Amino acid sequence: MITSYIKLALRNLIKQRLYAFINIVGLTIGLCVFLFASILVRYESNHDNMFSEHNRIYTVSSIFASTSGSSISEIWNIRTAYGPLFDLEIKELEQVARAIQRERIISVENDHYYQSIRFVDSGFTRIFDFKYMHGDKTAIDDPLGLIVTESTAIKLFGHTEILGEVITLDHRYDMHIAAVIEDLAADSHFNFSLLPGFKLTAIASIQTLVALDDFELAGEWKTLRPYDLTYILLPENRDKNWLQDQVNTVSDRHAPEDEFETIKALKIKNLTEANTGVWEALGFPVLGSVQLLGLLILIISTVNYVNLATAQSLGRSREIGLRKTLGAERSQLLTQFLIESLTITAFAMLLAVSGIELLIPAYNGWTGKAVTLNYLSIFPWLIFTTIIVGLVAGAYPAYMITRQNPIDSLRNVNIKSRKGSFFRSSMITVQFSISIFMLAMVMTISSQNNKVEEMGNEFPKSQIVLLERVDENGIQNKHETLRQEFNNIGDTQGVAFSNGAPFISRGGTQKVTPIKGDESLGFDLRALSIDFEFMDVYNIDLLAGRSFKREIANDMYNEDVEQINVIVNQLTAKKLGFDKAENAIGHTFHQLIDGDNIKPREYRIVGLVADQYFLGVTSDIVPMVFLIRPELHNFASIKVNQNNLSHTLTEIDSIWSRVIENQPIRRTLLEFHFNTLFRILEAIKNVLSSFAIVALSLALIGLFGLAAFIAQRRTKEIGIRKIMGANTYQIIRLLLWQFSLPVIWSMLFAVPLAYFASKIYLDFFPERIDFVIPIILLACLISIFTAWIVVVSNTISIARAKPIKSLRYE
Repeated sequence: MITSYIKLALRNLIKQRLYAFINIVGLTIGLCVFLFASILVRYESNHDNMFSEHNRIYTVSSIFASTSGSSISEIWNIRTAYGPLFDLEIKELEQVARAIQRERIISVENDHYYQSIRFVDSGFTRIFDFKYMHGDKTAIDDPLGLIVTESTAIKLFGHTEILGEVITLDHRYDMHIAAVIEDLAADSHFNFSLLPGFKLTAIASIQTLVALDDFELAGEWKTLRPYDLTYILLPENRDKNWLQDQVNTVSDRHAPEDEFETIKALKIKNLTEANTGVWEALGFPVLGSVQLLGLLILIISTVNYVNLATAQSLGRSREIGLRKTLGAERSQLLTQFLIESLTITAFAMLLAVSGIELLIPAYNGWTGKAVTLNYLSIFPWLIFTTIIVGLVAGAYPAYMITRQNPIDSLRNVNIKSRKGSFFRSSMITVQFSISIFMLAMVMTISSQNNKVEEMGNEFPKSQIVLLERVDENGIQNKHETLRQEFNNIGDTQGVAFSNGAPFISRGGTQKVTPIKGDESLGFDLRALSIDFEFMDVYNIDLLAGRSFKREIANDMYNEDVEQINVIVNQLTAKKLGFDKAENAIGHTFHQLIDGDNIKPREYRIVGLVADQYFLGVTSDIVPMVFLIRPELHNFASIKVNQNNLSHTLTEIDSIWSRVIENQPIRRTLLEFHFNTLFRILEAIKNVLSSFAIVALSLALIGLFGLAAFIAQRRTKEIGIRKIMGANTYQIIRLLLWQFSLPVIWSMLFAVPLAYFASKIYLDFFPERIDFVIPIILLACLISIFTAWIVVVSNTISIARAKPIKSLRYE
């Protein structure tokens, strides 16, 4: 019986080739996108399975308070002081280990490299069972021992047989290679691609960091570095909730009083979730959105099938009437139609899996990921999805065609029924609601990203070459030599030194007040040390006052001078109480001192600059003061001509190697730092764009098939209308309105959904586009216009046919 139903299904597919092709293509695309999205989400949210204890390994993240001023909701690490406290006070924990990542100069004979190293507590190599090619987990029990990955060993020595080889850190601390581990697989949070420089390459004892930097072994409460994580190995008889309670207790007991103004809570996360930490920190539900969008695409393709299959099945009313007359039971007919649906879905699933086989290698090559298709684990899921989609897609058409009695079926009552027409219109509304929603989101995100890029263009980011770590010993006293040499390059337009730069501002925060000693008027001020050329290099114009001058002594910070000349931004002037920022010129404000050993400073405002997004385009503008304090400068900014960038960079490298001995150059473009976040925003837009294109295409494919079928069924009606005097334009307008109405209705659902979803994205930025509604309405018009094109292309040939041919149809 089943075999005969499958044969009938195949015969019907061959007979109705166009509609079968549309159904199979639509379901194939929907299934392919849904399966691929599900596979990606599963991959991204299930990392680090190569570690045997991954289910018992946890990290701790920090949730920012609303008063913190942070532009992100959380960060995936905690204060380094917590690690020893957890180890001391939560007795049942098997291991606690901090991993503090720093970049160091590694010297191998006469070669010098910048190398990222994780300085860890000894429990780190007990928590993670790395695969050791040489040595073992006790390697870093020796403070002079260093563990390197296979690729690092090859980079430094050309091979991996390097146990005992000596390297020097920062030209002053000799260490030996104590172990070599295999490179970690791509599906580990240690290889997270959105954090440049986070990859695990070398491991040393935290005691080494103590010797190098006077690092406090007990940790500190002041800073949160994004690359410093704390790991916990939980005993088998305890769970996440227990650990959360224990961590909260330690935090409540030991955190400083003002800590909760910045960090309101700590959050326990399993290691398998660590890879998603950056997305959660940004506040974007990226993985959930990808899964939802994949499901929406599948819904559109299923609705396509339901809509067209319903229309097709109603065209088989006479066949069903005859079969009922000859004794066929309704259950048999239902089974036949459901098997036809399952057969089409099975074909589509085979094609979808074939598509994924092509997509995954391309995706891996593009992103550097290691997504795999494990049929043994996903086969039950594929079968389940096929059955569910097949039954859902075929249930309503089967119900509609088999519910009528034989007489009504023979008279084609279903075709004339308004219920069938209402259902088809409803399905079109669903399809285009989803399509318009996605298209509106893409256009909104694209417009906001364009605004973000414009905000970044306040600074000449593509012209600035940044040299980092120019405060190292042996470099700081050569700043002027470097400046002269760089300025001699023909394509150089200026050189400036500072302790920060746009988008990566370091600087420091001071508490200041307009009235000396009055803490009630105090506020935090971001202080940035620059030099005399900085404003020109970064195209920062003065709104009032003057720039710094070498001949004026108080323009440069001096420990022996109480009053220092500074330049402030407009927000600082307003915080100081000036209604017109320009009126702040010549006035003074004072530093609030927390300790007794710090000499109080008085700042005199000599210049005013506009408010700019110096800290990054996702952070609010903050009060800023610019002053000159050369001993703090750790960045060199070189403004260059873009037209000959490659040659200029070569010249910069050559000058550096000639002037600076034994120190490798650390060079980037300012644009790179802007793009660190911007490429994430663009990735979100590109992913959503792909989904939106697929969604709209599927909706139009379904509309094409349905319009073709309906136009074909109304051929005689069109012939009669033409005999009665209707022209081609009137016929097209009639059919066009029939299909336009559900598309217009879809706007009622899509517009509010798109608006509220857009707000989630836009609220991440301090400065937002203010024309969201027009963008959403434009998306609606685009959808309607494309739907008109599809409908007209289907109906124009029938509308232009001679009436005699239309009347002789069938």
